[in-house]
Amino acid sequence: MRKVLSNISRRKFVIVAGSTALGTMLLKGCQPASNEQASSPTPAQTPASSPTTPGDETAIYEAAKKEGKFVLYTVFFTQEIVDEIGKAFSAKYPGIAFEGTRQTASTLFQKINQEIQSGLKVTDMFGTTDISQIMQLKQQGQLLQYEPLGKENLLEAYRNLDPENFYQTGALIPIVIAYNTQKFTEANVPKSWQELLQDKYKDQLATGSGAASGQVGTWALAMEQKYGWDEYIGQFNKLNPKLGRSINDVIPVLVSGERGLGIATLGQTLTRKAQGDPLDAVYPSDGTVVVVGPIGILKDAPHPNAAKLFMNFMMSKEYSELIAKYYEQPLVADIKIEGAKTVSEMQVITPTPEEIQKGIPEIINKWRNTFGA
Repeated sequence: MRKVLSNISRRKFVIVAGSTALGTMLLKGCQPASNEQASSPTPAQTPASSPTTPGDETAIYEAAKKEGKFVLYTVFFTQEIVDEIGKAFSAKYPGIAFEGTRQTASTLFQKINQEIQSGLKVTDMFGTTDISQIMQLKQQGQLLQYEPLGKENLLEAYRNLDPENFYQTGALIPIVIAYNTQKFTEANVPKSWQELLQDKYKDQLATGSGAASGQVGTWALAMEQKYGWDEYIGQFNKLNPKLGRSINDVIPVLVSGERGLGIATLGQTLTRKAQGDPLDAVYPSDGTVVVVGPIGILKDAPHPNAAKLFMNFMMSKEYSELIAKYYEQPLVADIKIEGAKTVSEMQVITPTPEEIQKGIPEIINKWRNTFGA
């Protein structure tokens, strides 16, 4: 496995990218700011009423209580987990109500662009599985620069996703081969992405849409880079996979027994397994696609101090322990997941952000041409 270093301009991460055609048009229609630093507030430029010093959480909390609310748009995890995160945040910081919405990357990015173009100030923070989206927002001057308290706690390899602190690593999401244990055993389940293409698995596969789901789009990009589009995705299509829209659509199909194998997230697979569903996961021997999800505060956030407080919360051990209970990857070191590997124990496939930004629009078009959806 290639060593993942901490400087994002030189490191390789697997970060989901995916947007609808409208989302892509919105991207192209927005002109980047000519002076990125000038168009986005720096710590020195931020008014005293909106403190940014990492050690100044007391002042941030007092300002956040006056705002009284925090609004999050996120692609991470499931709505259930987002709601539990919100309960923990509000319990730690009384007086701040939490409102979190979990949808696909393409849907939320389109919504944010519409709000920006309409001059609406609705959401405070955006967490996506498409780094090209957050990079575009930064280039447009739409993100607030903030270095969160506890950033030094993050896993070193993912600590400096953006050295300028306009966004941070918000999620690490491994994509694995999930399977129904009533249809397959550990002995006969495919052990690699290559083995998944065998004819005997025809009519047994399920996944989301590479044109709508950022996570599926990045998986498709990783497979194209490793094996070629026609050689892998073309062959995959011949096996008649059942396609949903989101990668979250895969697990219900497997649980019902409609299909036996799926391209799914590790966290959702193991959570449902723990609940008693007949599921398990394979870490592919030819590499686990790990989605690195960036998260940033919008420059015109209606509750900027509450957003900063939430960013601090995400850097904490408490936050990582909470999401690890749902088999999601902790962002800080020395936290394990019962019955699961952490990213440091996996063989990881890692396209660069530049490869993702360039490659995903092509993946969307190819996916639609190949699958017709």
